[in-house]
Amino acid sequence: MTTSRNGGRNRARRRLPRDQAPSSFTSILEDLLCAIPGAHAAALVDFEGETIDYAGGLDPYDVKVTAAHWQIVLAEVAGSRLGVSRQITVRAHRKSYIVRRLQPEYALVLVLHPRAAFAASHRALQEAEARLCAEAGWSTSRTTRWYCVDVETEASDRGRPARLRGAGGWQPVEVMGSMVGLGPREKGFRIRLPSGAEMLLVRERMGRWFADEHPET
Repeated sequence: MTTSRNGGRNRARRRLPRDQAPSSFTSILEDLLCAIPGAHAAALVDFEGETIDYAGGLDPYDVKVTAAHWQIVLAEVAGSRLGVSRQITVRAHRKSYIVRRLQPEYALVLVLHPRAAFAASHRALQEAEARLCAEAGWSTSRTTRWYCVDVETEASDRGRPARLRGAGGWQPVEVMGSMVGLGPREKGFRIRLPSGAEMLLVRERMGRWFADEHPET
């Protein structure tokens, strides 16, 4: 079998000295950066432009200034005829950016390689949003959530899941069918666990697996 380790949690990442102590949000932001190729930094920012927490390999001051500027842009867009935006994605000459509204007064800002923002995994963003909101105790009406998971695939077919890491360790899965209508180089499966629980598994083009249900539940 071939194991796909997801989220990049063990991947080495260049770190600069922090100018504030890590918080309960730090690991969530770090996991998001590892899940999106080309992502350099991420920040959770409030409505006044103050960074609650951040992660990444860029200078902390630069990250905080960038987050503050994009929070201003998000507020200006909300006050324009365009109305409230859930997410703004921008590609510039040297960097690209994702600005995602989490709550009326809080946003997630990502700094990425110029060609990375429009290819960023929406499932990774959904997972990070759900984790940040849960950690902060924020209610959310968004019900579509994806969870990054570890999957082992069959040796004879590296694209077909054989086991999923969940509650109590690795569990065998029964593949019930394949999904259609996915993005380029993505594969999806409907699977059943020994408990009888069913869920969707999607393998994204970078090899990361996502489930539409939390494997611990």
